[in-house]
Amino acid sequence: MYSRILAVVWADILAGYALWMLMIYLTDVWKLKLTHAAGIVNVFLGLVGVIPFVLQFIVDSFLGNFWILLASSLSYCAGMGILTMSTPPVLADALRTCNANVPECISNTHRMLFFAAVVLIAVGISGHSVCLGSFLIEQSVEVGIIDFSGRSLLTMFAGNWPTFVFTVIVAFALPYIKPWSLRFGIPAIFMVLATLVFLSRSCSYSRDRPEGSPLTILLKVFSAAAFKLFVPRPPNLSQFHGVPEYSVLVHEIPPLRCCRCLEKAAIILPDQTLEQQVQNQWKLSSLTQVRNAQYIIFMIPLAMAFALWGLISSLSYTYFVEQAKTMNRKVGSLTVPITILLWSWAQGRRLFPRLICSLWYAPVTGITMSMILGVVCCITAGSVESRRLDMVKKHDLLHKPDAEVPMSVFWLVPQFVLLGAVDGLLEFSTAAILLNKFVFSWWKFMLTFINLVHGLGCFGSVLIVYIAGGLSDGEGHSGWFQDSLNESRLDKYYWMLAWLIACNVVPYWMLTCWYSYMNQKEQIDPGETQPFCCCCC
Repeated sequence: MYSRILAVVWADILAGYALWMLMIYLTDVWKLKLTHAAGIVNVFLGLVGVIPFVLQFIVDSFLGNFWILLASSLSYCAGMGILTMSTPPVLADALRTCNANVPECISNTHRMLFFAAVVLIAVGISGHSVCLGSFLIEQSVEVGIIDFSGRSLLTMFAGNWPTFVFTVIVAFALPYIKPWSLRFGIPAIFMVLATLVFLSRSCSYSRDRPEGSPLTILLKVFSAAAFKLFVPRPPNLSQFHGVPEYSVLVHEIPPLRCCRCLEKAAIILPDQTLEQQVQNQWKLSSLTQVRNAQYIIFMIPLAMAFALWGLISSLSYTYFVEQAKTMNRKVGSLTVPITILLWSWAQGRRLFPRLICSLWYAPVTGITMSMILGVVCCITAGSVESRRLDMVKKHDLLHKPDAEVPMSVFWLVPQFVLLGAVDGLLEFSTAAILLNKFVFSWWKFMLTFINLVHGLGCFGSVLIVYIAGGLSDGEGHSGWFQDSLNESRLDKYYWMLAWLIACNVVPYWMLTCWYSYMNQKEQIDPGETQPFCCCCC
């Protein structure tokens, strides 16, 4: 059973390495401008961050993990297949176009197929990110939902030695496949085979029925609170609904002064029986649901800081890749595959949280540390790009975008490792914080919400590049972003990102300290009468 799910994980890894080279495909084959190609990739990454929020709602409310996992796998297969067909050689005879990987052979049909494939692949990746871990948990409930370090069961399952060896093989072997139709086609075949293996024993899988989405519960809390806005608060908890349920919670959530008006959603009205009021959940919520809603609102300002995470994490798929393409990849007589950089990013993402957590560690401190590492990453990337541009000028390669810069590609390894460490530490710390505040269903909801913010950050990077390019383009000097990498000034863009993140560290740290102070201050007696917040009567 687990080997069938492992097949899907392996297919995801292979497809991920192929999709990592989308930027190179768009600049080498389509000959798109630097910012245009990066914009397409950033929109794709934004979709991968936004779509899981919608799919998580569908999973929790209607279909469950199995059917969404099946649908997303089929979407992934279709997307990779259509992406393969969008390469010029595949449909050259049918479309009566040339079969070379040059812009002249790219027709409107090829472009339509490509963009349709990108959307389908984004749906496939999103479905797997939402359902694979939860579906694996359904098959082995006795293992437990989350271990004490906050890692999901899927992370432990996918981080074994066979998966590590498979990743190394893919990282070194895939770049030696030169035709783009095969680079995309081989992962498509593997994805189809993995989906068939997954379906081979579909009747034997355990399937939990959907129990409702936390988003629906959150809306019900707001509705019930608005319905009872002018109802006075009872002096004790005996007139609140769901108090016994609250008292036996595994993850006990203390009361908060934050948005105490939402507690009105749990007030039992005296003019009706409890049974009558429970039948209409849009007018009565349990105190447990109110506490969860309060904490979600309480943590929204913290979650918004993850928009900057989207700005820098997308660099490994866009400008970092374009830098690596132009640099010397030879070690003696051996040519190192470019995907070794993505592998180094993955190792930083996998190993750095383990290293940090073996020392003294707190989740909030981990997020602050990841921001500091983000600043160091951008400074490192800016310094390396400045050195690369010096080599470009020294060897007169400014207007030769396809020429190899005599500078080793291993100069980029530190920034890839640092970026992987930022991604891994942020994901780990966020999961640990949410694990301490929410039960599993709400924990998943908040993770998808943070991924939504991350996806919006990827969308925002397109806007940031447009604004930075416009502001930097003035009389007497060209803008930071030109048609080719050698003519651009990515080093200044990296320095700007470093300043943005650095300016966010201090406010974020002050906000988390204030939240910690408020959490300690609000450990009050649940039965004690407290004034409502300013939004309440």
